[in-house]
Amino acid sequence: MILMDEPLDLESRRRIFELIRSRPGTYMREMERELDMQVGMLTYHLRVLTDAGMVRTEEEGNHQRYFPSEGFVLADRKILSYLRNRSTRAILMHALDRDSINFSDLLILVGVSKSTLSYHIKRLAAAGLIKVSKDGGTSVSVVDPKKLADLLVWVEEDMIRDAADALIDIWKRMRNDQAGY
Repeated sequence: MILMDEPLDLESRRRIFELIRSRPGTYMREMERELDMQVGMLTYHLRVLTDAGMVRTEEEGNHQRYFPSEGFVLADRKILSYLRNRSTRAILMHALDRDSINFSDLLILVGVSKSTLSYHIKRLAAAGLIKVSKDGGTSVSVVDPKKLADLLVWVEEDMIRDAADALIDIWKRMRNDQAGY
């Protein structure tokens, strides 16, 4: 029997750790898809990395988000957890793009139902990431725009994927429209 002295002695564990370092705030299902690993094996290796103090977790809704132990203070980990979610990322980015954005504009831009948008806005406000004003209608603004902008670099792959998905959706609609003629 071979005993491992270091948590990163195994290639699979190194791959997991590198993914977490390159995409802080990722969750298990994302890692499962990205690394093409079974949940049981992934869970075991994540536990080893966590027990070794190399990885830490943050709960965000129904997800357990994984971060490298060094490099992110709690507040940054919380923000990154919200930025990893497509809907909350869209809300934050549209609010960041403008000094303030009203609820009805967000509804169109984010493309979710009123109740879903309200849910996310309440969560983001409770987390202290946005402030909500009720002057002549509901409007949203980012509490710390510089901090948010600084952390966006960590979700660049997600933003690129969002843009690619939007283009694919447009292309599919155009193909379906042409097929109907």
